Amino acid sequence: MKNQSALTGIMITAGTTIGAGIFSLPVVSSGMWFVLSLVCLLLLWFLNYLSALYILEANLLFEPGASFDTISKKILGKNWSILIGLSIAFLMYILLYAYFSAFGNIVMESLGWDIFKSNSWMQGVMSLALGSLLALIVWLSTAMVGRISTILVFGMIISFTISMAGFAIQIETAKLFDITGEKSAYLPYLWAALPYFMTSFGLATVVPSLYKFYGKNPAIIKRSLLWGSLITFFVYVLFLTVTFGNISRYEFIAINEAGGNIGHLISAFGTHKSSHMISFVLNLFSNFAIITSFMGVGLALFDYIADKFSFKDHAKGRFKSACITFIPPGIISFFFPNGFIAAIGFAGLVVIFGFFIAPFFVVKTLRRSNRTPIYKVRGGHSLLLFFILASVFVGACQILSMLDYLPKW
Repeated sequence: MKNQSALTGIMITAGTTIGAGIFSLPVVSSGMWFVLSLVCLLLLWFLNYLSALYILEANLLFEPGASFDTISKKILGKNWSILIGLSIAFLMYILLYAYFSAFGNIVMESLGWDIFKSNSWMQGVMSLALGSLLALIVWLSTAMVGRISTILVFGMIISFTISMAGFAIQIETAKLFDITGEKSAYLPYLWAALPYFMTSFGLATVVPSLYKFYGKNPAIIKRSLLWGSLITFFVYVLFLTVTFGNISRYEFIAINEAGGNIGHLISAFGTHKSSHMISFVLNLFSNFAIITSFMGVGLALFDYIADKFSFKDHAKGRFKSACITFIPPGIISFFFPNGFIAAIGFAGLVVIFGFFIAPFFVVKTLRRSNRTPIYKVRGGHSLLLFFILASVFVGACQILSMLDYLPKW
């Protein structure tokens, strides 16, 4: 365990947290625009980092390999464990539906065929077709998923770098700071965007994996979480800067009215003075991001289903797991093809319960017990109280948004 490097943990953290959800950020924050978006991103990064540290505090009291489900069961009891397990499964189904819906939308916007415009159900067909192809890969081999994901991640890094560099030189200050736009309030649109920012990091999910990899070495795990999440933070800042510097605030009204799907955002980039090549590379990045996220979440849910129903790891058993994993979200995406943003919002509500509210009760229960922690988050009761109040507030914003009590741009 000597001379362990945090680099692997940093890359695992950044690679896990950066995904297709990046495309929801400029859409949901278009009402509050650039400056407030950066403030919210910083605050919710800190809340996500706190969540990861609290889970680490609890995780270190168990042997490496213990999942958050195991921790909650041992500390809070079986009922909490069942509730958290169902929440995590529900979260993965929601995300798979979001990615299914994104497939058809990206193809529709990329090809621009008239048949898509006159037959909206064709988008659902494309979602099912592309999603089924990737589901087939998950069914055939986990190792194949790993190999393909490795290639896609390299492609994602290269395409993101090229596209951001290409669009960065075209940033207009007037658009970025909304100087030429009609003056309207920004703050009222902040609240509905908070849950999406909360979901965009997903930092807590990687803690058990880092603990399993590094063992009882909290210092190096903390460094991995800190620097990995900061890489994610700066990638998001760059993407928001480039997007808001190229697409004006009022252009987002049409994007939101169309459903705010990934294809709508990419298409808006293509209407500006960028070269066809840069727009094509950005489109490649969006495809790489969606496919990588789909396969990652799909494999996680596939393994969860196989374990839950005790399906064997042979062709027939894997086929059963694949059917239960991919058919429900695929069918829903056919009938509701433009649900990417709405699905990410629903996911935010589940994330808040499973990775913010539940860790609060876990840590609170542990600190009241006689156990001596290997690592304890600084800040005491005051910081823990801030953590739960902020998490509940963000959850309340999501519920109010779903009930249409909060304004949206």
